[in-house]
Amino acid sequence: MDKELYIGVDVSKQTLDLAYYDGESIDWKKAHIKVSNNNAGFKKIGSWVAKVSKGFDIVLFCMEYTGLYTQNFRLWLEEKHYIYRMVEPRKMHRFEPDLDDGLRSLDRIKTDELDSFRIAIYCEQNHRKILRNPSKLPSPVYFKLKRLLAERKQTVKQSVLYKQQLHDICAYDTDLSVERKNGQLKTLNDALKGIDNEIDMYIKEDADISKNFSLLTSIPGIGRVVALETIVLTENFMAIDNPRKYACYIGVAPFKKESGTSVRKGSSVSKKGFKQAKADLSIACLVCMQHIPNIRDYWERKRKEKCSGIVFNAIKFKMILRMFAVIKRGTPYVETDNYRNGKNKQPGVN
Repeated sequence: MDKELYIGVDVSKQTLDLAYYDGESIDWKKAHIKVSNNNAGFKKIGSWVAKVSKGFDIVLFCMEYTGLYTQNFRLWLEEKHYIYRMVEPRKMHRFEPDLDDGLRSLDRIKTDELDSFRIAIYCEQNHRKILRNPSKLPSPVYFKLKRLLAERKQTVKQSVLYKQQLHDICAYDTDLSVERKNGQLKTLNDALKGIDNEIDMYIKEDADISKNFSLLTSIPGIGRVVALETIVLTENFMAIDNPRKYACYIGVAPFKKESGTSVRKGSSVSKKGFKQAKADLSIACLVCMQHIPNIRDYWERKRKEKCSGIVFNAIKFKMILRMFAVIKRGTPYVETDNYRNGKNKQPGVN
């Protein structure tokens, strides 16, 4: 049986804190190292791992998602062929290791060093999952699209602000002020067109992203923004490949709240989801309810049985299921209602 060493990494912009755990005991003084988050620090990590991993067959790394701060370190790990797993910060913050009496209480002290020990213990307790499904860095195009999507959202926010000002209070502004705002709005609109063109260019560069983008946009009601946002949040369906997990991530999945006999709340969606993705999907669903017959019929039928919020949330989950279904099949969306109604039958076929 392979002997494994578990290394937890606490990532920040400037530094990396690493701590190892062998699954039996913790050496609080010698099992930790702090290095800079750059190539020089990575070299020190290589020497440190070679030293502490003697006698172990497998070395597993674990760290939280911290955006771009982990990108260079993940590149280094993959170059060295190390196995690692990315963990959601919220899941790690709720994790409390079950340590023996007399050991440090990791839930009361908050330092980067102790966080790395906590992550190492989490790595040991979830090592089978890590070995079964290790993380993998997406393609370089993915990161460019992620930054372009963030820039696009910021540009849209600014343009909406100027549009509101020109619509609501332009009568109280001077002529020169209105002229400046119109100029800023034109600049933002031109920038938005340039961002969209750049997004299209990079989508075509990556075959996998291009294929998944085409599959998602083949679904009626799913536009380029929702499709690209879904690809970014799921790391092109590598980090999240389950529709229920994605629904939970963006705050669409309902949860019960019950305790004893006094607390009996109905199921409701969590407010901890990724609100921007949920809002964009909601807008797409509103369009579907107006222009897509089967969605409109579903809304009108279920609205008579349940409250509008529950039905609207169910429609959002329907769209999520459709997105993950086309990705899993690898074929464009097909409206099955047309086959039931006989609209797509070939001439002469009964």
